[in-house]
Amino acid sequence: MRFSTVLLQALSLTGLASAAALGKRQVATTSIYKFSSPKAAEGIAQRSNGQILVSFFDKAELWSVDPATKKAAKVASFTDATCSAAIAEVAPDVFAVVAGNYASAGGNKPGSWGIWKVDFTSGTAVTSLLKKVPESGFWNGLTAFNNDTVLIGDASKGAVWRMNINTGAYSIAIEDATMKPSSGLPMGIDGVRYSNGFIYYTNIFANKFYKLAVDATGAKTGSPTTIWSNQMADDMYVSPEGVAYVAASNGIQKVAADGKVSKAASVSSATAVTNGKTEADKNTLFVAGSDGTISSFKI
Repeated sequence: MRFSTVLLQALSLTGLASAAALGKRQVATTSIYKFSSPKAAEGIAQRSNGQILVSFFDKAELWSVDPATKKAAKVASFTDATCSAAIAEVAPDVFAVVAGNYASAGGNKPGSWGIWKVDFTSGTAVTSLLKKVPESGFWNGLTAFNNDTVLIGDASKGAVWRMNINTGAYSIAIEDATMKPSSGLPMGIDGVRYSNGFIYYTNIFANKFYKLAVDATGAKTGSPTTIWSNQMADDMYVSPEGVAYVAASNGIQKVAADGKVSKAASVSSATAVTNGKTEADKNTLFVAGSDGTISSFKI
């Protein structure tokens, strides 16, 4: 998530340490589309047909962008919500989306957050509410965990929820001190991704990025490993090989499976990263930006 006023507060409180250990190898980025209203792109995913899905923190909507024609169209609206956040594909051409109530003027509304499904299998988008959770704090991050479960990052409670995507049954899977809010700001864990027995997550205003082993239920099995502790970061893509590409304050950061960090691309205002799924773009990553820019780069 990127909030202009909150971000300024955070920068004044914490600052951003220079990332001296980061490598210098970067690649060129390509601008695909720029939104103006809605603008604050927050989540991103790609369908198997190559269309890019984008959610927005300033609007409870999901839009589709065609990378070939560079045209965009709204495909879903989420009722009783003001903003949308992370996106995860939970079945072929079926996506889960976080949505709830947050406004720059009024702040977060606990208990307003839930998961919606957007199903494209019939050829057009069919949107349905899976479950709203009255115990939710401030949901943002989302990742597919297994065939019937998603994991959700709760930024204000410093926890990860699990939810069954068929029944809507939910419970808290993980609570950990590294996920809690810091610096007096009500936001801790932000982006979260699952890959091969681990979850990767950012604590946005603590300027930290972690990796944590989990069991078959999504519960933690050890202590988190700190990957970095010197730069703000949002959401990410993690490859099957355990390579993470993180939307950070210093551009898109690549974290190799051995933990080595290098700068993959210079993208300002990045909030989320996803992988290409078609044969044409299988070596491409797509990036959402809070300034409305959707861009891509090769890996």
